Amino acid sequence: MNCVELFAGAGGAALGLEAAGISHLACIEYDADACATLRAAGLPCVEGDVRDPDLYEPEWVGCGLLWASFPCQCFSSAGKREGPKDERNGWPWTVDAIDRLEPEWFAAENVTGLLTHRGGCASGCLGPEECPRAYFDNVIVAQLRERFAWVGFRVLNASSFGVPQHRRRVIIVAGPHAIEWPEPTHGKPSGQCDLFGRSLLPWVSVGEALGIEGFVRLEHLGASSSPVTIPGPTVSGAGNTYSHREDPGMRVRLDSPVARRLTVEECALLQGFPPGHAFHGTRGSKSRQVGNAVPPTLARVVGEAIKKSRRP
Repeated sequence: MNCVELFAGAGGAALGLEAAGISHLACIEYDADACATLRAAGLPCVEGDVRDPDLYEPEWVGCGLLWASFPCQCFSSAGKREGPKDERNGWPWTVDAIDRLEPEWFAAENVTGLLTHRGGCASGCLGPEECPRAYFDNVIVAQLRERFAWVGFRVLNASSFGVPQHRRRVIIVAGPHAIEWPEPTHGKPSGQCDLFGRSLLPWVSVGEALGIEGFVRLEHLGASSSPVTIPGPTVSGAGNTYSHREDPGMRVRLDSPVARRLTVEECALLQGFPPGHAFHGTRGSKSRQVGNAVPPTLARVVGEAIKKSRRP
């Protein structure tokens, strides 16, 4: 099975799809630093704007899968949530690519804010021009149903599949028929079972991923924290910080009296990137690439589900 990927970033989704046995015809990305990262990983980078029709090769038409991690800023609860009014809304560009390539399958990843109503919808939905959920239902899903026989979506948490980070994302899949969604393989370290009574492996913790022992807290921009013994909070482009709490009133930093951010390499490990994945650009650019990436493991389990569901 082959794939064309839009908004490929630093290659998180691409690595996962490749691990699922899905080969890439192209990874299209606009950012020059991210393109350098893709090339360093040996992925077939096509540098340019996904809106440019000249980027698309005739042999890509009819590809097995089109994957699009279209920009999430206009739907994220961390922003203004202006949806289609935000110039960064990449969904229309994605639909154009679907029509241009006519893939057998389509898959996308985005933030869970896409599934929630805007605050002003309390007394009645504001409609797709104002509300992310209305845009999702009435535009995204509706347009996919016009093009594919089946459309489905799930919210999947990367930590449920062995990633040392709680990262809940909407996964949208469309194709000729329904898929069997991936079931969690990991959960709380207390003998938890899935819906079918199967034992789950314990979550992969921050400590395991980074080789740190002791009760260390991973903080996310000063807003929330997680002990090293469980998966960390969502890694962001701004980076996360560590501290060691010896008692409720005293905080001792790991390696300095001053709080330090995680390194780019540490954040990448929490995303599930393989050790040594070379990120290019300034530190800020590298951090954004990591924070915006799809955890490779999450893309892998989705890719495996699509491949398993393909009929001969």
